[in-house]
Amino acid sequence: MIEKEVKSNNNIRTALLVVTISLFLVITTIFFISINYFEAIHQRITKLIELTNYKDSKYEDVVNDFLEAENHFRKYSIDLDIAHYKNYEKNINNLNNRISDIISQQKGDSTAKQAEVNDAILYKKYIQLQNDIKKLMALSVRIDSIQSLPLGTNHLTIPTARNLNLDIDKAPKTLQRPNKLPLPKAIKNTPQLIIDEETIRVHNKQLENFSKTTSNYFNEFRSSYESLRKSERKLLSNHFTLLYSIYQSIQGIYDYQIGNHKKLLRSEHDELLIQSSKLTWQTIICLVFIFILIFIMIYYQFRNRYYEKQLIQEQHYAAKLASEKSDILAEISHEIRTPLNSLIGIIDLLRKRGNIYSEKEQLFLDSAYSNITNTSRSINDILNLSKIDYTSNLDLHDFDINDLASDIYHIHKSQAEIKNIDFEVTVDERAPTIIYSDELKIRQVLTNLISNGIKYTIKGKVSCYIKINEINNLQIKISDSGLGIPEGMQPHIFKKYFTRSDENKLSNGIGLGLYITKKLVSKLQGTISFVSRENIGTTFTIEIPIPKAKMKVKSSSNLKSLADFPDDLSWLLVDDNILNILYLKQFFQTFIHVKTASNGLEALEILKDYTPNIIITDINMPIMTGDELLVYIRQLPKLKLTKIIATSSDYEQIKELEKKRNEFFDNVIMKPFSEKI
Repeated sequence: MIEKEVKSNNNIRTALLVVTISLFLVITTIFFISINYFEAIHQRITKLIELTNYKDSKYEDVVNDFLEAENHFRKYSIDLDIAHYKNYEKNINNLNNRISDIISQQKGDSTAKQAEVNDAILYKKYIQLQNDIKKLMALSVRIDSIQSLPLGTNHLTIPTARNLNLDIDKAPKTLQRPNKLPLPKAIKNTPQLIIDEETIRVHNKQLENFSKTTSNYFNEFRSSYESLRKSERKLLSNHFTLLYSIYQSIQGIYDYQIGNHKKLLRSEHDELLIQSSKLTWQTIICLVFIFILIFIMIYYQFRNRYYEKQLIQEQHYAAKLASEKSDILAEISHEIRTPLNSLIGIIDLLRKRGNIYSEKEQLFLDSAYSNITNTSRSINDILNLSKIDYTSNLDLHDFDINDLASDIYHIHKSQAEIKNIDFEVTVDERAPTIIYSDELKIRQVLTNLISNGIKYTIKGKVSCYIKINEINNLQIKISDSGLGIPEGMQPHIFKKYFTRSDENKLSNGIGLGLYITKKLVSKLQGTISFVSRENIGTTFTIEIPIPKAKMKVKSSSNLKSLADFPDDLSWLLVDDNILNILYLKQFFQTFIHVKTASNGLEALEILKDYTPNIIITDINMPIMTGDELLVYIRQLPKLKLTKIIATSSDYEQIKELEKKRNEFFDNVIMKPFSEKI
């Protein structure tokens, strides 16, 4: 069921991922297409602006020349000033040249490529305009010819005022005096001027002839002038007609260009609307896809929250299981390790009485001791693994590394003797031996590596050398002459559950020893390395940083065994396991005052009437545990001088209980223990 749910969830995640990527690609594609449409719209808008502001400079020059020409011709038609006419002709010629240039350019464009229909129509209009201008120029030639004609055909001389004056000085003159009229006194002596009648007659005759000639000339001039005026009016009328026709052609070109611009504007506007509509739909599609994508993300987020909630619940459940697991492991530790430790101690006692057994019986005892020890070590590895994974507490205190080495030697000596191999543990005695570190973890590291060395050594030697090196680090070297580690296995030996699985495997194991060892060394902030050659042996080197070591202070006590204590020393042994009680009694059989109890409550009943010097108590017991017993004892005034020693296979458990109870044992003895411990 769980596998199906996991598979379904994986399928959903995959589908959501594929859909998300697809939507992202689609949105990206639409985005880039929209950019192209936006650029097209931008170009259309630019073109619309250009078309709106478009001005044909050549056409404007044509219009300007035409208006100038028309203006000068109107002035000429009013005052017939030749200067206005010359300016008129000049503007007409300029207009003709501009039209010719426009036609030539359009003709060149039409030969270079297939001309559009609009350009062809415009070309025809300019051709028509040029023809009208040519007609106008032809009429201008006729006006020039009229301006060069004389006023009459007889070339009559126009009479002047001089012709009309009579030269009286040249007329003959006679002096006559009147017969009867008296002269005035003032002019009596003055001669009188008398005009000849003949002269007057001749003069009158000339006047009469002049009048007739002038009348004839005037009639002829009036006739010619009226004919000329008619021709001139006709030419001016034709000129104005052609000018109007040219104006109409120019206006037609203007209207045509305006119409084309409107068509282009309308076309561009329609295209702009189409592009905008496409962009709008693309934007709507993008928004729809984005909405779908957001919906998927929200759905995925809610789904993640659902699974996160489930995960938190699973974590709480796992934590609860881990707690229950710890309780179960503690129970296992009590139920399995306690009798095993008792058996190890009892067999060890029996082995030491070798003089009462045959060689075969001694071999049986050694084999039983070795197997039980290996089993105990495997159980310890499993229990230590759970502690390493869930805790990193260190118990730092001063201890003598020399004493630790001696304990390690005695614990593993029998294993080496069974396999008939040499075994030694050496400590550099020239250096200080009191170090500050976690004794239990260093002990476990030494135990794991020495046990492995003995396990995989068939013959030869296993040695352990301990010293404080020149940089004040605790250095441990453990060498063996065993099977060695194949080169292909060397990168994996510190992995969890890794073991040799070849046909030469000498003993069973679960592959936790080296993994736990590396973890312990890392917790101590140390390093571990090794050098190994197959079928030659392996050397492990460990360096652990420690504060500066101290020299051991020599004790004034001569106590070397329990027998050196006074016989009247009183003891109370508290343990729920009968084997442990029997095993402990073997050490205290020479003492007079030794009492036992199976739990803490029974011990309190005994303590009402009994005040021992030393109490040795187990931790995990029914009814009342050892830590609870410690709390009650510390409250009894009569037991203030009593030493309380705890025995357990789990040192960290004792330290945690001490912190929890805020009461502390005087010492701790780890199982399995010997008389020396």
